[in-house]
Amino acid sequence: MTAPCREACCSVTPRLTVSELFERGFRRNRAAPLPIEGAAFTDADGNTARFSVDITGEMIAGVCFHASSCATLIAYCEYLAEVTPGFRLDIASAFSAASLVEALPGVPALKRNRAVLAVAAFRAALVQATDRHSLQTEGSL
Repeated sequence: MTAPCREACCSVTPRLTVSELFERGFRRNRAAPLPIEGAAFTDADGNTARFSVDITGEMIAGVCFHASSCATLIAYCEYLAEVTPGFRLDIASAFSAASLVEALPGVPALKRNRAVLAVAAFRAALVQATDRHSLQTEGSL
């Protein structure tokens, strides 16, 4: 039996559990930010999230985040950090809170709103990355 493909080009994304993602995300949450940081976002419950990315051309080369200690929020952030490297910036920005909730079906209904926070923070980093890419492209003309 072979392991599921994790390449960005594959349309099949492996199903991961919240606890698996939280465990890996807990470590990533402590890593130094990457060169391009988005704005920090806070929800009504006081949870915060902020993403940073590294890009090569129009492609995401790496993703890091800093999030408050909510296990669900960290799992959602880790999912985005694991699946989006290798995506073009415009494709990655299409992630929605609904798609994130669908990707992690084990999240209790009361905590699914953390997906909105994770996606908003992720998109803010993508906006910064797109702006930087545009400036680099204009500068090379």
